[in-house]
Amino acid sequence: MPDAAGGPEGRAATASSRKPDRALVIADDIGVFLAVARSLGRAGIEVGVATSEHDYPGLKSRYVTRVHTVPPYLSRTAEWLDALDSLVEQHRYRLVFPTSDSSLVLLAEHAVRLGRECLAIPNREALAAFADKAATRRLAAELGVPTATGMMVGPDTSAAELERLFGLPMVLKPCSSYRPGHAKAKTAASILATSDEVARELARGRGQGLVAERFFPGEGVGVSVLAREGRVRLAWQHRRLAAVGPTGRSSARKGEPVDPVLLRDVEALVEAVRLSGVAMFEFRQNPRSGAHILIEVNCRFWGSLPLALAGGADFPLELWRQLTATELSAPQPRIVLARKKSLQGECERLGAESAASTPRGLWDRARLLLEAIVRPMAFDGWAKDDPGPHREELRQLLGGLLRRLQRPGTAPELPAAPLRSS
Repeated sequence: MPDAAGGPEGRAATASSRKPDRALVIADDIGVFLAVARSLGRAGIEVGVATSEHDYPGLKSRYVTRVHTVPPYLSRTAEWLDALDSLVEQHRYRLVFPTSDSSLVLLAEHAVRLGRECLAIPNREALAAFADKAATRRLAAELGVPTATGMMVGPDTSAAELERLFGLPMVLKPCSSYRPGHAKAKTAASILATSDEVARELARGRGQGLVAERFFPGEGVGVSVLAREGRVRLAWQHRRLAAVGPTGRSSARKGEPVDPVLLRDVEALVEAVRLSGVAMFEFRQNPRSGAHILIEVNCRFWGSLPLALAGGADFPLELWRQLTATELSAPQPRIVLARKKSLQGECERLGAESAASTPRGLWDRARLLLEAIVRPMAFDGWAKDDPGPHREELRQLLGGLLRRLQRPGTAPELPAAPLRSS
């Protein structure tokens, strides 16, 4: 069976060339599917969305042609696969796009059954190297790409040993963000500041399948690429400005010129695994010295994709063209230094930083929602030609805030100091 991308995909695309230009996007709550739907829909490609949830604001997009109800893939995987099989056959979808770690892993695991030629996933070698963080560390070491000092955690590894080797704080992260059969869609890394926290994590039975690393202070930087047979065709860089928790997804970011040092490391990794497809290489960089380490690689579309699209880096459409052999170009995005926020992500961040129902916490979120009304273009969900998703997201969040305000004792008080817009 040929890979879904790279040289052999041309033959697979030819075999399916009689199919109409239709794509099926797997909807996940991170909202990436909206950016994919807009990208493809604007190019005249019909977009269907497969989901078990119907309250996603992105489903209000004018570019979503059909919404298919499917079983939840985490708890009813076999039925979900049957549903995808049926949808691809009935509606003749040319490509299926995952938008999360879990949907990517499941599509890759069942690629033979589904037909790898219709899956918008990277080649097998890239998935094997980047889906496992321990394997990514080994490859980076071979290529001279810097990573944090670390080790695999074994069943007999003690908290005292880890603290002696890496000090505090330290990072513990799972080798794989998602493993088939698990109830959670993604398991995040943890930054542990005390000996007790390290001991508790190990005692929970998470000792096996974990990587421990020395904490590297710095800022989160992502270099996103589209590659073909190990050569980068399109590159884009963003910097995190805020995140939901210390190791959670970014909630605010800005675009910036691609750092040639980071791109050199990315190109080495891409070439080593002959990557064909999209991937986001996450780094942590010291803003003063420029020193950096590779954190992880995600072989799927990423949360800051709306910012990349705003900068002219149209990754979904270029991936479609690459996989369907529609046309190949050498796209060069313009650099847009504007900032964008995830409205849902910022609400979660503010709720995590202050007690959700305290007057200050409610006021912060009310101010954020006011900004989303006055300056909608600053948020991921907004598009001038497709305002529906942003309005629906705003409606849902405003409804939640109003319900909290109706509870006794939760009326927000005005802050003592003048407020400045973010």
